[in-house]
Amino acid sequence: MNQICHLSPINLSDATSLDTMVEHRRVFNLQHCELNIFETFHRCSNVALSYNGLVVSSMMRGKKIMSLSGSEEFFFLPGESVILPEGVSMKVDFPEADERHPVQCATLALDWDMVNKNLAFLNEQYPNREAPFEWQLNFSRYHFLNNKELAASMNKLIGISMESDPAKDALADLSLKFLLLRIIQTQNLVAINDVGVSDHRFTPALQYIKEHLTQKITIDVLAKVSCMSRSVFFQAFKEQYGISPLEYILRERIRQAKQIMADPALSITDVCYQSGFNNLNYFIKLFKRAEGITPREYRK
Repeated sequence: MNQICHLSPINLSDATSLDTMVEHRRVFNLQHCELNIFETFHRCSNVALSYNGLVVSSMMRGKKIMSLSGSEEFFFLPGESVILPEGVSMKVDFPEADERHPVQCATLALDWDMVNKNLAFLNEQYPNREAPFEWQLNFSRYHFLNNKELAASMNKLIGISMESDPAKDALADLSLKFLLLRIIQTQNLVAINDVGVSDHRFTPALQYIKEHLTQKITIDVLAKVSCMSRSVFFQAFKEQYGISPLEYILRERIRQAKQIMADPALSITDVCYQSGFNNLNYFIKLFKRAEGITPREYRK
C-alpha cells in the first residue's frame, strides 16, 4: 500500500527577515549528525546541492523537481524521502515556490563513519536472517514514500536535534540505529514486488497474498506455504519489513482499493468488498487512517 505519512510540521521562518529566499538554512548540530531545515520562498531552477556523509532528506511543504547525474527527474513531495551517499550532488528546481507557497525540507547529514559503525553493530548483534542476509542501505532505491514507522523515527531524531537536552547527543546516537533500520526495512518493503526474488524465503507467502487478497488469509496458512512455524514466520516477516504480515495484507488491500476506485461505475461499497474487506465502516476507517482522507474524498 502506498501509505504516505507526513512528518510533524516545523514552523516556517519569517520570510521578511531572511538574507536569502532560496534554500534558507537553519542548522542544528549534533556530534554525529547535522539537521538542516531548508526553506525556499522564490521560484528558481538548477540549484545544485551536495553534502558530506549520508544524507536523509524528507519533504515538509511544497514541491521540488530533483535529478541526480544520469537519472531522470522526479517530483519530491511532502511525505517522501530520499537518501544519498557522500559526494553525490543533485540538481533541484522549485517550480511553484513563492511566499504563499513556500518549500520546506528537513535534511539530516549523518557522519559516515558513525553510519558504518551502526550498521556493523546491527549486523553483529541482530543479524538479518533473510536475503540479502545483511542490513545494508540500497542507494538504487533512494526515493521512497514515508510509512508511519519511518516517519516516526525521522520525527524522533529531528525532535532530538532541535531540543536543548544536555544528553541529546546520546539520545541521537541511539535514535540513529533506529532510523537506519527503518530506512532499510522501508526499502525492503518497496522491493517486495521487484522482479527476480523467486528465491526469497517469503516469496510463497507474498504470492499467496497476491492471489487470495479478496479472501480470508490467516497467518497459519502463510507460515505453512513458507515452510515455517507460525511464530518463526511472524517474527521473521516483521524483522525483515518492519510491519506484521496482517498489516502488510491490509496495506495491499488498500492499494487495490485505490486502483479499483478508478472505475466510476463502482460504488464505495463495491470497492470495499472487491478489495477484500467485509465491513464498510472498517474499510473506511482503515482507508482514512492510511491516506488521511475517506475513500469518497480520495475518489474526488
